[in-house]
Amino acid sequence: MIEILTRRSGELCLGTLFVSILSGFLVAYQYDVSSPFYSTVYIDSLLPYGAFFRSLHFWSSQAFFIAILWHVLKNVPGPRDMEKAGRGLDSKWIVLSSTLFFAIYALFSGYILRYDQTGRDAAQIAEHLFWSIPYMGELVDRLLLALKDEGVNRVYAVHILFACILWLLGTWYHLGRTILRLDCLFLVLVTCTGLSAIVSAPLDPKDITLTLVKGPWFFLGVQELLRHLPPFWAGIAYPTIPLVGVALLGVTKTRNAAILTLYGWGVTYALLTIMGIIR
Repeated sequence: MIEILTRRSGELCLGTLFVSILSGFLVAYQYDVSSPFYSTVYIDSLLPYGAFFRSLHFWSSQAFFIAILWHVLKNVPGPRDMEKAGRGLDSKWIVLSSTLFFAIYALFSGYILRYDQTGRDAAQIAEHLFWSIPYMGELVDRLLLALKDEGVNRVYAVHILFACILWLLGTWYHLGRTILRLDCLFLVLVTCTGLSAIVSAPLDPKDITLTLVKGPWFFLGVQELLRHLPPFWAGIAYPTIPLVGVALLGVTKTRNAAILTLYGWGVTYALLTIMGIIR
C-alpha cells in the first residue's frame, strides 16, 4: 500500500477515475435532468443499491481529485528533468496541469447535479462569478451553466464531457504507458466500496432552512474570500492562480517564481478553508 501511494500515483489516478466513471454511468442511467433533486432522492431511497452506487461515484470522484493533486505534486519536473527532456516535457506537463481544471469543474458540477440546497446555492454562486468576468461572462456562463434557460441540462452535458476529456487526457496522452495493476485497482475498490457502505453521499432535505450553507470542501476557501473581495477577484482571479502556476512549473524561466507563488497561495487558501470550516 505504501508503495502504491508513494511510487504509483499514476495508477491511483487511473484506478479512481475508472471507478468514478463506471459508477457514474450506473447512476446516470437513472438520473433525470428535468427533475434532478427528485431523481437523486429516488436513486437513494427507492432504487435497489442506488444509494450505494451514488456514494461510490461520490467518494471515488473525491479520491480521484486528491489522487491527481498528489500525482501532480510528486511529478513536478526538476531542472535536470527539464534539461533532459527539452521541449517535450513542457507540452506534457501543460497537458497534465490542464487536467486540474477539468477535474475541479467535473467535481464541482457533480455537486450541482444533485440539486439539493447546497447544489442550488453552489450553482447560483458560480453563475454570479461567471457573470463577473469582464466581456466574456455571459459566454462562459452559457458554455458551462446556462441555469436560467436550461436548468441543469448544460451542467449535465459538461459534466459528462469533462469526464471524457479527463479519461482521454489522463489515459491516452499523459498515462499512456501506465498499467493499472490488480493490486492498485483492488486497493481503490476496497477503499471506495468500504467508505461508500459506511458513509452515504451527502444530500440536503428539500427547502432546508440554514443560516449558512457551506459549499464543497474544496470551495470553502473561495466562499470565505467572497466575504472580503469583489466576486471577480475572489471567485475567478484567485482560484486561477494555482492553475497558471502549476502550468508554469514546466517552463524553466518561470519555475522558481511559480513555486513561490504556489506556496503562498496554498498557505492562504488553507487558512481561508479553516476559517470557512469553523465559521
